[in-house]
Amino acid sequence: MKPIERLEAVLAGRTPDRWPFVPSIYEHGATLLGRGPSEVSQDAGLMAEAALEGYRAYAHDLVTVGIDIYNIEAEAMGCRLKYHGDSAGIPGVITHPLAGSEPPDAEAIAIPQPGPENRLGLITEAAERVARAVGDEVWVYACMGGPFSQAVELRGYDDFIMDIVTRPEAAHALMERTTALALEQAERLSRAGAGIYLYESWATIPLIDPTIFGDYVVPYNRRVIRAMRERFDTPPGAIIMGGNITILIDFFIEAESALVVCDHSADFDLIRERTDGKSIIVRGCVDPKKIEAGDWDHISHAVATLAEKAAGMANFVWGCGCVSYHTPRESVLKFKDLCLAADASGG
Repeated sequence: MKPIERLEAVLAGRTPDRWPFVPSIYEHGATLLGRGPSEVSQDAGLMAEAALEGYRAYAHDLVTVGIDIYNIEAEAMGCRLKYHGDSAGIPGVITHPLAGSEPPDAEAIAIPQPGPENRLGLITEAAERVARAVGDEVWVYACMGGPFSQAVELRGYDDFIMDIVTRPEAAHALMERTTALALEQAERLSRAGAGIYLYESWATIPLIDPTIFGDYVVPYNRRVIRAMRERFDTPPGAIIMGGNITILIDFFIEAESALVVCDHSADFDLIRERTDGKSIIVRGCVDPKKIEAGDWDHISHAVATLAEKAAGMANFVWGCGCVSYHTPRESVLKFKDLCLAADASGG
């Protein structure tokens, strides 16, 4: 099977020839080019080449385009980032322009358009290059900050949570603005031929509780995912975040996410039950820090645990969190070998 056929089978609940291998390759792609993440994140050609070099190195079954995966939309809306030149540092948000005791007037917040002052067009160009090069053989996804996480970056975590608790109308108003940008950017990336990954790390349990997730993450992310699915024939959109997602699995299904990320401690019996017969991929993840450290006893145990928990699942894929900049290429290849050797798909 081609990678694209393998993922299409998994999404449809058909048993593939083997469980797909889907590591998270972002800043690690810069490593493969011998460049720093900040440098690669500011050049469409380098960003595209980082994704393609990762695919050449690991022949994984899903390719993602992006380096600092949470920042592009927040930066375009006014957050300042710290870049690190040629060093290994990853760009990160250092200011929250809407922070303050009083919530901002959401209607006055402009929705930025692609231009030289932001990177909205840069990642679109990179995604288009990658989709054009390999999109006929493998699913290509582009990275976006999810609407909730964009709102947190703009307002600041403490202020936004206080808005949710004391001024929910102000919180929803800001979410409407971040969702408006997400819809426009998702359309640009979809036209480039890429699926949409909405990164919602600020929505991880226990940073928020399930009620907030249901009220402020699900409806806004679903709006973006559904709009792209209805208008474009691209890989289906998904919400990406770590943490304990077991108690959130019904919310991911409600949000129409095509993929959910689970570590080896997740309750796979519950997840198997909830996702049976639904178009949602379950990505079982190993700790990428252990891969960087070469802790093969831990990794082997985690892989074996995942294989046992997911035995016979047609909608399971192998994965890990963000492979670090410093992780050796050989370690990723060894991790892949362990996963494929433990395959229990029944394919």
